[in-house]
Amino acid sequence: MVKKKQESLADLGNLLSSGIRSSSIYRYVPHDKQVIFHHANTKGRLYIGGNRSGKTVGGICEDIFRLRGNHPYQRVPNAPVRGRIVTVSYTEGIKLIILPELARWLPPSDLINGSWEDSYNKNDRLLTLSNGSTVELMSYDQKLEKFAGTSRHFVHFDEEPPKDIFDECKMRLMDTGGPWYITMTPVEGMTWVYDDLFLPGLVPGGTITVIIIDTAENPHISKEDMEETLAGLDANERKARKEGKFVQLGGLAFVKFNPDVHVLKDSFGDRELEKILGWTHYVSMDHGLHSHTAFLWHAVSPEGSVITYDELYDNERIVDSYAAEIHERNKFPGRRVPDMWVGDPAIEQRNAQTGDSIRTAYLKAGIPLLLGNNDQKIGVEKMNRYLEQGRWVIDPKCWNLVRQLQRVRWKIYDTPKKRRDNNPREELHKKDDHATDAARYFFSFMPDLHVPALPVGQNNGMSLQTLIGAKTVPVGRVGYYDDNLVREKPTEWNIIDEHLGGVW
Repeated sequence: MVKKKQESLADLGNLLSSGIRSSSIYRYVPHDKQVIFHHANTKGRLYIGGNRSGKTVGGICEDIFRLRGNHPYQRVPNAPVRGRIVTVSYTEGIKLIILPELARWLPPSDLINGSWEDSYNKNDRLLTLSNGSTVELMSYDQKLEKFAGTSRHFVHFDEEPPKDIFDECKMRLMDTGGPWYITMTPVEGMTWVYDDLFLPGLVPGGTITVIIIDTAENPHISKEDMEETLAGLDANERKARKEGKFVQLGGLAFVKFNPDVHVLKDSFGDRELEKILGWTHYVSMDHGLHSHTAFLWHAVSPEGSVITYDELYDNERIVDSYAAEIHERNKFPGRRVPDMWVGDPAIEQRNAQTGDSIRTAYLKAGIPLLLGNNDQKIGVEKMNRYLEQGRWVIDPKCWNLVRQLQRVRWKIYDTPKKRRDNNPREELHKKDDHATDAARYFFSFMPDLHVPALPVGQNNGMSLQTLIGAKTVPVGRVGYYDDNLVREKPTEWNIIDEHLGGVW
């Protein structure tokens, strides 16, 4: 064991020695995207790049500028400062990437006695410079409590951090007001970083700067080497590893959804709603308590085209609260009581204490929910067919639905090996999908679309075409649909039968 440890330390020493000989911060010539990264003075920076695009080098050199208290692109606190670099693991991150890069770019004159042995404490993973600045090296495989402690002047995350570790590290910057920055390739797909950091970072004037770099933009990488490295990757992995783009691993579920096509430019007002008052109206829902509950309002034209025109999306509310708001919304100008209510099949489950189900609670509150079909594959295919044929448009106020249609993906296996060795899974990834589930239960009641769309104009009655003036929306026949079956108002004779499960 002692011999193995000595060999490991010797290997680390060789890596650091080779780094010291190869370069230093004085020879660093940043390329264009690295210059933008160094100039950014926002609280947060998200430097997203393909593999070998120079993102880690840019991050390490930014660390060194701050540790030296001498930044060529902006004012920084004088040394000594306290920094933190966090990466994937000790072996793959700290030992093989971070330490060699620090050794490569830190001049020996910045080390204590010009020596790594005197400057780097292997047990504490702490590097101390001759000016008194320190930087601790940490990894995502450490326990969360390890990331607490005193304040830091900056935190550098190399590759995507888990959210709890990111949040804990941000707390260390509260006293100093220092920056955080992430240098990463988005190989994990559209995770929390996409929602919480990337999208807000695209909004001008915010507190996060987003820099995106393609591997091809790195002038130090030859095109031939790049193409050889990327050869054999599928389209999604290539987008992530070369272009630095967020992709949905496992594949998007609603591949036919295009917000530029299927989302109205303006929300429906009272006048527009009055035009569709005579259509068939539905409210569909997906139930949650600690997670979110989603309600959607839909109107179906005589030709079978769909407009989803309202959304209620909230959590931690009881049934009576939701029911009261739904009844109130149904009294808005241009609105009416829906012809049919469709719900999550799980609402049929009875509470062990009371013996009642969520479905019963809604029925008592005046909302007689039918149970939707929970076959995910069939529901997704039907929704995609309506989208593909231009028979479904969405009011922009339904922004949770719009957002989730662009995000919901199929499940993937938890390891790359399993993903290589097995066929793609046919289950949806169950996260942030309540609005799309509510829509899926609604579409389980809609006819299958097997009849090709007719040319624009060959239809009867009011359509999406005549309502919103979207010339690209084709409307035609969709199959048999009997309005009389859904327009009967609930009475004591036709409400939900808890035991038979239908309308009688």
